[in-house]
Amino acid sequence: MKKEDILKVLSFDSFIPYFYPALMFPLGHFRKKAIQMMNFNPGDRVLIPGVGSGHDIPFIPRDVIIEGVDISDVMLAIGQVKLKATKREENVHLSVMDAEELKFPDASFDKAILSLCLTVVYNPRKVFSEVVRVVKQGGEILIYDHLLRRGKVPPAIAQPIDKVMKYGITSLMRVFEDIIEGHPVSVVKEIPGDPVGFIRAFLLQRD
Repeated sequence: MKKEDILKVLSFDSFIPYFYPALMFPLGHFRKKAIQMMNFNPGDRVLIPGVGSGHDIPFIPRDVIIEGVDISDVMLAIGQVKLKATKREENVHLSVMDAEELKFPDASFDKAILSLCLTVVYNPRKVFSEVVRVVKQGGEILIYDHLLRRGKVPPAIAQPIDKVMKYGITSLMRVFEDIIEGHPVSVVKEIPGDPVGFIRAFLLQRD
């Protein structure tokens, strides 16, 4: 484990599992709408980096194959319990893995879902690069997160704050365009991800 991830792992292995469900419950409707932007086909392989305890899984069709990875084995253990309780164990595999170093071959997934992930990782561009690498050309990538749009907050303010916040649980100062810039992706659609527009959902296509 990289030393910069230690605080995040301690957080997600201790107090976050207790308040995370309450935090996620109000967003369920919007997460579902975001995931419904994707065009799933039977047998699709879907990657979910930062899967946590599996809040996205109920909104994904049962006839696709889901690979969920996370650095927190506690969150994954909670996810396994939820899978068993909802009879979603078939076609779903959860494993401990660093999203910045995905252990999958190039172009091995049809789709990827980055749900409230890019604002909690240490290096969001590295995570996004890895996701782009493992998604097939023409595949879909969904980003659901509280990311700023370029021009909303001056870089002179956003960047120094993010440098400090990225070592904690989450950063609220990351810019969508800064993360995806230079990668072979196109934005297909964008919708609000919460009642006030703090969170946005972006559907991208891998070029």
